[in-house]
Amino acid sequence: MERVGMAVVGLGRIGRIHAEIAAYRVERVRLVAVMDVVEGLARSTGERLGVKWYTDYSKILEDDEVDAVIISTPTFMHAKMASEALDSGKHVMVEKPLTVRSSESRDLVLKASSKGVKLQVGYMRRFDEYYSRAKASIESGEIGDPVSYVAIARDPEPPKGWVVEPAKSGGIFLDMLSHDIDMARWLVGDEITWVYASGGNYLVDYIRESGDLDFAEIMVRFSRGGRGFIQGARRNAFGYDLRTEVYGTRGTVYVDTRVDNTLATGTSEGIKYRGIPWFEKRFYDAYVAELESFAKAIIEDKKPPIDGVDGYRAVKVAEACWESYKKEKPITIEYEL
Repeated sequence: MERVGMAVVGLGRIGRIHAEIAAYRVERVRLVAVMDVVEGLARSTGERLGVKWYTDYSKILEDDEVDAVIISTPTFMHAKMASEALDSGKHVMVEKPLTVRSSESRDLVLKASSKGVKLQVGYMRRFDEYYSRAKASIESGEIGDPVSYVAIARDPEPPKGWVVEPAKSGGIFLDMLSHDIDMARWLVGDEITWVYASGGNYLVDYIRESGDLDFAEIMVRFSRGGRGFIQGARRNAFGYDLRTEVYGTRGTVYVDTRVDNTLATGTSEGIKYRGIPWFEKRFYDAYVAELESFAKAIIEDKKPPIDGVDGYRAVKVAEACWESYKKEKPITIEYEL
């Protein structure tokens, strides 16, 4: 196989990004089809990209030109759709998080293994240039042994709809902070085995009414003794705010995304920079590299760099965070995979 025939399922904001990248940016990928239950969106996207379009998911799975499926539907749909794709022999990349419940993630990992197909999870930060350089710095020993991981994640605007329903999205710990959970595991190179989570509702009334949190903090411990802290907020006044730090025995590495310093306004009150409004601008190249890695894993029959086990463990940590928050006590994590 020289090129992977792909279909993108779910054409929301991230799905459209995946479709455009598959159509134009990755040589080893051929976009075959797109699918969405909204007919106008499916048709317009398919016609714009010059590919087949469907409103029925089963048609994607029956299409012999489709080797792999990118699932970008709401989280509560991931388990069933990914399972059906694996059953049909398709390789699958699922946008993060893998599923709402860790038991569902475990089932997908086992099924992918039994079917002999690839299962990748869309934690695109691992493919970002700056996070990759931070990882290389840590692995080289430049900062010594990792002692502490610190992350701050704040979104420009709060989510709406199904995302604020924990039963459908996993809530703030899974939907939003699983990126930072995955980064903690990857950068430190160790498993999170203990969490103590807290949070509240300070910013958005409808999030409180849905049973989710709009602000959360997580203390973590790693298996080799390292510590960590993750903070997330669903709304931030100056735009997208992402900060990550790994503190080591001989130094510290930082990754920062607080401002766009291309344009600044200086007055007697000081200098003002523009905040980063949306993560797509910051991570577009990472999405390209992510899809390239998925295609490479299929063509060369290699393990995906972020596989189902990574997805399962992120969900498992998020579940432990919810348990800790509700019980107001630390939770020790034991993994089945």
